[in-house]
Amino acid sequence: YAKASSSSTSTPGKIQNPYAKASSSTPGKVQNPYAKSNPSPSLQQQQQQSSSLSGGGRADINDPNALWADKYAPNSTRMILGNGENVRKLQNWLKTWEDTFNTAPKNGKVRAFNPRTGPFKAALLSGPPGIGKTTTAVLVAEEANRHVLELNASDTRSKKTLEATLGDVTGNQVLSFAPTTEETAAKKSNNINTNHQPHQKRCIIMDEVDGMGAGDRSGMSELIKLIKESKVPIICICNDRQSQKIKSLVSYCLDLKYRRPIKSVIARRAVEIGNAEGMKVEYNAAESVAESCGNDIRQVLNCMQMWSNKKHQSNNGESADMTYKDFKDRNSLVNKDEMLRVGLFDAARMIIEGRKGLIDAGEIAQRSHLFKRTDAFFTDYSLMGLLVHQNYLKTVNSRFLKTRTSGDVSAEYSCLEDMYQGTQSMSDFAMAEHAVRGGDQNWGLLPLCSILTVKSANHAAGESGGFLPGYPEFSSWLGKNSTRGKKNRLLQELSHHINYKISADNTELRLGYLPVMRNTLANMMIAKEPRVNETIEFMDEYGLDRDDVFENLDEFVMDQKVKKFADIESKSKAAFTREFNKGIHKSQALVDEIGTTTRKRKATTSTEIEAEDGVIEAESSDEEDEEKEAEELRKLFQKKPAASRKKITKTTAKKGKKAKK
Repeated sequence: YAKASSSSTSTPGKIQNPYAKASSSTPGKVQNPYAKSNPSPSLQQQQQQSSSLSGGGRADINDPNALWADKYAPNSTRMILGNGENVRKLQNWLKTWEDTFNTAPKNGKVRAFNPRTGPFKAALLSGPPGIGKTTTAVLVAEEANRHVLELNASDTRSKKTLEATLGDVTGNQVLSFAPTTEETAAKKSNNINTNHQPHQKRCIIMDEVDGMGAGDRSGMSELIKLIKESKVPIICICNDRQSQKIKSLVSYCLDLKYRRPIKSVIARRAVEIGNAEGMKVEYNAAESVAESCGNDIRQVLNCMQMWSNKKHQSNNGESADMTYKDFKDRNSLVNKDEMLRVGLFDAARMIIEGRKGLIDAGEIAQRSHLFKRTDAFFTDYSLMGLLVHQNYLKTVNSRFLKTRTSGDVSAEYSCLEDMYQGTQSMSDFAMAEHAVRGGDQNWGLLPLCSILTVKSANHAAGESGGFLPGYPEFSSWLGKNSTRGKKNRLLQELSHHINYKISADNTELRLGYLPVMRNTLANMMIAKEPRVNETIEFMDEYGLDRDDVFENLDEFVMDQKVKKFADIESKSKAAFTREFNKGIHKSQALVDEIGTTTRKRKATTSTEIEAEDGVIEAESSDEEDEEKEAEELRKLFQKKPAASRKKITKTTAKKGKKAKK
């Protein structure tokens, strides 16, 4: 696509880039108001802008093809928009780091680490993308005259890589082979040898630590280990503060939570940058851009640069200026994806309320709204189905009550039919999600899950959409499923305790045996005069222990009005506990089995069964030997009095002397 340049100023035959803009050295270019210039009374307003902005942070300010986000990136902490308190905290933390950790305390006492108050060897900067977290970390470190070593998501950060890369770095300093001009001049004026190279302190920046995934195996644990042992400050940066990976890291870091700057601050900076690029931007248009981009500074500058490149027709011909009216007309060209800024519960409300506000809308608007609802499902596809399942029938209530009040039978039937269709779609969603998360792992069905969720809510809300009263309720299925898992575990324990007496599966045990056993024990204990001995005999017969009766059996009671074992008077419980602790019970066999071999467990179990049936047989010599060995092992682990230990030591010493002789 390139052509040979015919310009007299270019080399003959040189290939030019047809997409590159003209050099900034051409006459008539818009001057950069942020570059330093001599004061001039006529340029007072421009001087004020120059004092509040700076350009050329990561790119040449005169490069017409550079991104504006790079050209006008801050080159000083004073230029950072918002979060001033966090910037000051980070500066103070980095300033006092050496005195806190690398300098011996005057009183000789090392300050103990406290997870709440520190001192912290690392800092954690968390917040949404595009608000200056990485820029802040780099600028604060550079202003503290530190050598910055940055690792981000593009680098491998596994345990092995971190250990090899940062193992020596965290315990050393780096030599600066380029001393500053001020230092050199000061040394020359004092006749000091300038060949000596000064030490420069390090600072490590770990960007996007919440993105350390499967490829960075054990990377987070190695990072925490490095933080504990480091002699160099480490600044960690993340977007998702609530990630499970970050929870283990937070307690070792100074926690600095960044927030998006308000739109008015971003708008003022956008207007100034637009003027620097020869683009007139109305203030209310700049505010609208900031709002549509979710107060993301980087995205605002990218949108403005795209706008300036795609000139539009105006009264004065083609123009790159941005007015409020022009922005509203061309909003879709530069608008950031709305779903990226929608939270979980707001997305759930959008799905549940269905076609709300689309009664008189056209086909294009209806289709666009449908796509938005399907995209809202992917805000968090692991929880969205549960949230919709918990709340979608609430939109039917108001419609159904209106039909009952009006006495319209056909409308009432139509409402019930919509409810049936919604529940049917939700049932189909459950089947599709099981195929996604079950053994098949068919993730290609995830878009189908999205459509079925939207369909369920659409049927429930009706043709005109519904209204969800209040905030979407969180799914109660998670709590109920956790309770179900707990009761299954308790039922398994009970089955293990009584399986030698009762042969039944968990279902038969739960429905047939446990209610009868509980009622029998309750009649013995929950009485005016508790029959403690009979209760203990019954428990020994079925191998139940104290926790099984007083805690676990109450978990399987369906009738909440029945008096529970937890309601027994403490006086009766104390009497039962004293009597129960006097004897040896079959339920204690599980405790005895823990420290012995499998063969010993079988011998013990068979002996108990023979004693239970009244059959007494002589034990074999092998079993007697095992009993003696087990008894000797138990004696070894028992605590011995101090006097006996001294005797054993003296006896051992005498034996040692005799052996030497």
